[in-house]
Amino acid sequence: MSRKRVSRKCKASYVFLAVLIVVFAAVISVIGELREHLAEITEYRGREAATDIITSAVERTVSRCPCNDIYKLATDENGTVLSAQLDADSANRVKNILTEEVENGLNKLNEDGISIPIGTLIGIPLPAVGSNTIDLSVQQIGAVKSEFVSNLETAGINQSRLTVYAVVTVDIRAILPNGHTDISVTEEHIITDCLIIGEVPQSYFGE
Repeated sequence: MSRKRVSRKCKASYVFLAVLIVVFAAVISVIGELREHLAEITEYRGREAATDIITSAVERTVSRCPCNDIYKLATDENGTVLSAQLDADSANRVKNILTEEVENGLNKLNEDGISIPIGTLIGIPLPAVGSNTIDLSVQQIGAVKSEFVSNLETAGINQSRLTVYAVVTVDIRAILPNGHTDISVTEEHIITDCLIIGEVPQSYFGE
């Protein structure tokens, strides 16, 4: 075999090896970008799902029990409001129902998981890639946290407005092919809003 043929084969081998390395590096880069994109989409979908769960739970809670009793208004013999004070029993009852509703929603999410369309992941219109999805499981982390926050403000002459908010925090974990992403969502919703006719309460207690 001549030296020219050996030299050409060596050059061809080097070129093939160089191309192989470039292709391998490109594949690794694309996979890394897809993983990062998948984590971003998963976090967005997870936050969206958790937000819907909390919103629906608050709506069902308000429909199940009267939330106007969370704060008690004390008046004098003339009907003038003297104070607005948290009623612990009513607040705990509402909080328990709210927590139960959120837990039910999270259990459903745990069963259904999160589906990411392949087209969304790679940025190609759905008809081009079909309806295939990546299905990810979701786990709840820790207990549901809920509390009531209130705001008392002047609403006019001899009038004040008492607004009570339910603040709910849930933590979930979405399981990815190469690990997981933890998502924490806190939502604030009005559960009762009342107009107090009379003098602004002299004392006011919030939770």
